[in-house]
Amino acid sequence: MSLVDSLPIWAVYVGLVVVMLLSAEAGFRAGIWLQDRSDESGESKMTGAVVGGMLGLMAFMMAFTIGIVINQQGERRTMVVEEANAIGTAWLRADFLEESDRSAAKSLLKEYTEIRIATAEDSSIYDAMVTRSEEIHNELWAIMEDNVRRGNESDIAGLTILSINDVIDVHSERLFVANLRLPRVLGILLFLATILSFLLVGAASSADRKRDTSAMVLFALVFSAVLIVIIDLDRPQEGLLTVPQTAMTDLLRQITPG
Repeated sequence: MSLVDSLPIWAVYVGLVVVMLLSAEAGFRAGIWLQDRSDESGESKMTGAVVGGMLGLMAFMMAFTIGIVINQQGERRTMVVEEANAIGTAWLRADFLEESDRSAAKSLLKEYTEIRIATAEDSSIYDAMVTRSEEIHNELWAIMEDNVRRGNESDIAGLTILSINDVIDVHSERLFVANLRLPRVLGILLFLATILSFLLVGAASSADRKRDTSAMVLFALVFSAVLIVIIDLDRPQEGLLTVPQTAMTDLLRQITPG
């Protein structure tokens, strides 16, 4: 999906429509060519039962694929809320630390929240975000280690350490979920099946040797729209159907002084 990811969503949509219409035209011309070399005229058996079966198979594949990408999108949404809760809890429990450590920990948690939101808005900084996030993890953990070395081993200190550990764990889980994509093989199979479907539809429409251009264009537009929904949902934070960062932005508003 790397080639598709490099293109804006509108360009992918236009490309799909063009490919479908070209496939239908190729099927139409192939149907005419076969009729000219056949003793029988009209719609063949292939363009009847096979076209219906192929479109039924496409409907099943598209429903199955949409189920996968919607589930992945749902997991991404859940992880945003979980991460916001983990950071918010760590922020509150940082008040149990001494003044210098409290200020340092809260400053790091605020920066951490800011870069998570920034990355959701600009995927080009993803790698830098991961690096800086892990640096903040190390700095926060160093503060916790220093507290333990100074003898701060109370139950409250343990809760603070646990909350920082949760922030680190959720980071790994969110990266895993963010990188969930539609299997490449399934995407290629869906694309090839789409081309084959329009080839067969074009061949079927050649029975009366007349193109139904308006119906074919409408069919291609609607079919491409469904595929675009799949492609858009498969992109973690690009396109029209992105994962909302409301929980993170609300958290940043709450932890920002003033």
